[in-house]
Amino acid sequence: MGLVKKDDAKTEEADAPEDPPVVKKLKEIDDKYLELEREYEKEVAKLEAEFRAKQQPHLEERKKILTVAEGDGPKTGTPALSSFWLKALQNHPAFGESDTIQEWDGPVLEYLVDIETSNHDDADAKKGFKLVFHFSENPYFTNTDLFKEYYTEEMNPYNGELVVKEIKASTIEWKAGKDVTVEKVAKKVKGGGAKKAKQKKEKE
Repeated sequence: MGLVKKDDAKTEEADAPEDPPVVKKLKEIDDKYLELEREYEKEVAKLEAEFRAKQQPHLEERKKILTVAEGDGPKTGTPALSSFWLKALQNHPAFGESDTIQEWDGPVLEYLVDIETSNHDDADAKKGFKLVFHFSENPYFTNTDLFKEYYTEEMNPYNGELVVKEIKASTIEWKAGKDVTVEKVAKKVKGGGAKKAKQKKEKE
């Protein structure tokens, strides 16, 4: 089998049977419907951006309450309520029933201070979003902020199906011996040396 030449592809397209009148009419209706759908989505995006701005002060207030440390309280990202973000993520429908959060992530997430989200384009949420994870000083890595960006694209305008085209993320600067993604395996010492010397001494 060889590659299809561009001229051949054009010929095949030209030879394709013409849509019957009823199909042409239905396509025209679909185009008008989608035009209104796009207009609706733009208005929704404006409304969402407006209310995100109104919600922001409440999120800042929550952060302030959670990060206030009293006396010799726990040294975590949310000292007022330890494990706040760990529990929030575990109970979130997007993570709770999956293996996204592993057992070894728990101690690290104890130092999570806050999570921020933003769209790449406030006028078009279909282009993707960015997550920023803010951490307090911790024994695991030196980063104070970690981000993850998802770039998405609409594949089918009729059902709104999105596909992830690209993912970008921070490089975690792990402290020596603190990378929780690396499994530590104790090296077994083979019998010999001291054991053999002991046996030899007993024989003598």
